[in-house]
Amino acid sequence: MPKENTGNGILLGTLIGTAVGAAAGLLLAPKSGAELREDISNKVQTLSSKTQELASTVGTRTQEIASTVGSKTKELVADVKEEVSGLADHAKESNQHIKDSLASSKDEIKEQLKSSAN
Repeated sequence: MPKENTGNGILLGTLIGTAVGAAAGLLLAPKSGAELREDISNKVQTLSSKTQELASTVGTRTQEIASTVGSKTKELVADVKEEVSGLADHAKESNQHIKDSLASSKDEIKEQLKSSAN
């Protein structure tokens, strides 16, 4: 499992565990109804605030990752284009060398045939 997914799962589990633990603590504590409702309201606001912070952090991190992936992809494309261009140049040079060798061999064979015929 990728690290990002594991970290998100742990964070989600922590948030859910915190919410369940806080709710259980509030419900089991000996308090009046008004105090209990106020405590629950405060905990819900705190949890909501933490959730918004987490969502903002995840959004920012996602943008950073997307930007990094985009720039790395551009670099990779540039490297591949450069390598392909080098290979194409090498293939052209090899092709020209082969043509030159064939032409030279052809000329030698013609000369040998002329010499043999005379």
